Amino acid sequence: MNRLLDDLPMLAPMLYVPADRPDLAAVLSGKRDLGVCSIAVCLEDAVRPDNRQAAAAALVRVLAELPAAPRTIFVRPADGEAFGWLLENLPSGKVAGFILPKATVASIHQWIEKSFGLHPILPIMETREALDPVGRRELAQACAAHPPVIAGARIGVNDLFSLLGGLRRPLGRTVYETPAGRVIDGLLEAFSAYGVRLCAPVCDRISDQETLEREVAGDMHRGLFAKTAIHPRQVRTIWQAYAPDPAEVAEARLILDPAAPAVFGSNGDMLEPACHGEWARRLLQREALHRSVEVSATA
Repeated sequence: MNRLLDDLPMLAPMLYVPADRPDLAAVLSGKRDLGVCSIAVCLEDAVRPDNRQAAAAALVRVLAELPAAPRTIFVRPADGEAFGWLLENLPSGKVAGFILPKATVASIHQWIEKSFGLHPILPIMETREALDPVGRRELAQACAAHPPVIAGARIGVNDLFSLLGGLRRPLGRTVYETPAGRVIDGLLEAFSAYGVRLCAPVCDRISDQETLEREVAGDMHRGLFAKTAIHPRQVRTIWQAYAPDPAEVAEARLILDPAAPAVFGSNGDMLEPACHGEWARRLLQREALHRSVEVSATA
């Protein structure tokens, strides 16, 4: 696989798939047109507690029968015990890593220790610790203590809504137009201070494409990508929105030119490599990923 495609989990949408789907084998084998995304096979909230053991066993069988996973696949166990069982039973090399639900400082360290630091882990910020400024800083410190095992963290906005007084996203409102938006901004501040990247949260109003488009714009203005999706229609909308604007690509290349002045103008904007360099590097990484995917699709 092209090395750039390794960036998918932190740049492309991540599609959540319940582990007990009857067509799980078709989904994981690439027989379903899902768009450009990584996949999170969920064994937690998306599966009834009394069906999780059977769903986990079925997932192991499906992965064992795949000659090679055509997509980047993460698995979301329900808890630490289920995580340990999967470590012992999943076929080697079939999953890219694991998603730690309802992450706490303690569980982050425990999962790293349990897996001997050999498997990438994406913790989800969706507990009371994420509501508290001190808790956010401690979570960020815990994630930053384990590079490169923890490449970034995800945001579990529906659990945060529940913690914020039993709320649910109102129709027609982006997450940034709700109380959860302030929590996300607080998480972004805390995690950025420790160099840990965050992924954009889910929009669970599947039929409301207009609100999804506005929310993705809000994500991107905050530097949040790899948005959680729950339907292939969302995947396509998100991926299309992530395509860099050609004018911005040109400016990014000017900024990163070794011969660039310390400050210069372009199209009426001031460009300053010392301040805008990280923006330019991330944008060109995204542009290279989009080009790589297009080449792979036509090869």
